[in-house]
Amino acid sequence: MCQILGMNCANPTDFRFSFRGFCRRGGSTDIHSHGWGLAVYEGRDIRIFLESSPAAESQLAELLLQYPMKTYNMIAHVRYATQGEVSLKNVHPFSREMWGIQWVFCHNGEVPKFSKQRNQYTMLGKTTYDNISYRPVGDTDSEAVFCAILNALQCEFDGFPTLPVLHMFLKRLCEEIILGRDDDTIFNFVLGCGPYTSFAYSWPGSRPGSKVWNGLHYLTREAPFSTAKLIDCEHSIDFAQFTTPGDRVSVITTKPLTDEKGWKEFQRGELLMFDKGALHSDPEMVPSVEQKGWFLHRKSIKKMTVDGACRNPLSSQQSNLLSCDSSRR
Repeated sequence: MCQILGMNCANPTDFRFSFRGFCRRGGSTDIHSHGWGLAVYEGRDIRIFLESSPAAESQLAELLLQYPMKTYNMIAHVRYATQGEVSLKNVHPFSREMWGIQWVFCHNGEVPKFSKQRNQYTMLGKTTYDNISYRPVGDTDSEAVFCAILNALQCEFDGFPTLPVLHMFLKRLCEEIILGRDDDTIFNFVLGCGPYTSFAYSWPGSRPGSKVWNGLHYLTREAPFSTAKLIDCEHSIDFAQFTTPGDRVSVITTKPLTDEKGWKEFQRGELLMFDKGALHSDPEMVPSVEQKGWFLHRKSIKKMTVDGACRNPLSSQQSNLLSCDSSRR
């Protein structure tokens, strides 16, 4: 299996401390030596670095550890190949553009419905063979799932939905992916959708014959800040020396990276949204993010100002989705 790292921040943040410990898991302290990748949002665009060699031995990874780079949102991955050859085309994170937004995805686990052994393209939601826009380049179930999610979103909505609707729709797609294969599916992912926002989902488990548990954990750092020590190497930092009271950082990993208290494991089937370092577990909490307006930095819609109302009015299909979801609760 693979391992995931995500960081979502209230202010532009240097991610090298966490990335340093994470890279050690790519062939040194753990077996994930079949490639590594890093995606860093910079404004509306992304910088992506990919290699099919071990992160722990990578000169490129070492160069990045020496290069000061700050971001609101980043995703990294170290790979242990279980589907698809060891090749650059199969290295996470994967990225695609949709609705003027750069979407980034990395995954840990196995998704039988999207296995390379299947002879047909697996579709989600309202997707049909006639309206598939996104197709995988490589051979992994991970990239196939990512493309299927984007295709389902594009078939469901004319443009970017409001965040509460997106939260609920992604949860439904996750349920569809798991349905009927909940015993042998392991589905943990981080999905970046723009410079400030990420979604993370966990359906944990162990492969047959393995005692290794594959899930997701998260930790939110905010004032008062303290010292943290990496688990995978002798390196520590006193965050109080490098932060302000307004800073906040949420870290999402397969396994805790540091000795800090406060790491929490995702519940089975839990979908969390992280926006500028803040955690949102319920779609009803999400409209406050939309009201702040920063997520509307996309070219597919116009900014709108409606007194006392959400800035991105719901379309009729989005309203129907909200109504259907309310009736299910």
